[in-house]
Amino acid sequence: MPELPEVETIKLVLQRKIIGLKITKIQILSPKSFIGNPNLAEGQKVLKIDRFAKLLAIDLDRISLLIHLKMTGQLIWIGNRQQAVGNRFVGGHPTEDMMGKMPNSHTRVIFSFSDGSKLYFNDQRRFGWIMVSEKFKVKSSKLLQKLGPEPLEKEFTWEILKNNLLKHKNMPIKVALMDQSVVSGVGNIYSNEACFNAGIDPRTKILDLSDLQFKKIHQGIIKALKEGISHGGSTRAHFRDPEGHKGYFLDYAKVYGRDKHPCKVCKTEIKKIALGGRGTYFCEKCQK
Repeated sequence: MPELPEVETIKLVLQRKIIGLKITKIQILSPKSFIGNPNLAEGQKVLKIDRFAKLLAIDLDRISLLIHLKMTGQLIWIGNRQQAVGNRFVGGHPTEDMMGKMPNSHTRVIFSFSDGSKLYFNDQRRFGWIMVSEKFKVKSSKLLQKLGPEPLEKEFTWEILKNNLLKHKNMPIKVALMDQSVVSGVGNIYSNEACFNAGIDPRTKILDLSDLQFKKIHQGIIKALKEGISHGGSTRAHFRDPEGHKGYFLDYAKVYGRDKHPCKVCKTEIKKIALGGRGTYFCEKCQK
């Protein structure tokens, strides 16, 4: 599932592509993927795009559209034929056909815009969705009320993180960080990276952490997410934006996906174990 940096990357690119444009048509190819009346969005202008944890919110004149990519969702923007630079952007789960002709067999919803560009919502497993929401009630929706703090907002302090983590005293730190009620938007990739940044063994139980370690894991989360965003997220290098940036965070990851490779800091071999049913990567020397 795309994590905070991947969804943030999608938000930043779509802000440049579709803000100010009108939605001229919405084609729903899979009714399960679109919740609500699409007619409420047609003819409306895109005013703003926000991200809440792993959720995108597109504000229109009178309503909002919420988008959750879940496990295999993609958003593919393709410009009109006159746009030679940055004519395609793909965000979300990488697939072999993502650079091919659109729509394809995985396309569930198609948005057409007033400048001739299109936005395709693709989803292999159909777990993702687009939902029509009342514009000013997004933040108060049940979807967001259960989420922990946004880790890149100034309100996210180490004390708040500590209090949330202590609700799971017997849980390993890496597993607890993936609980969306503890902190929003952190999944398997960035919980691994956060533990490495903090120098903490991912198997360490919450009850065994000191205040100094809570502070380190707080900073480790922020560092991991900011690095992810700066490198365009962790999905394969499948687009080049108008500035020429080609994103692939995993080229720069410290531990995730690097089992049997030397640690970039101390050259010790990176280990991989299963923790909470997920692949967990760490350096035995750097993470005590």
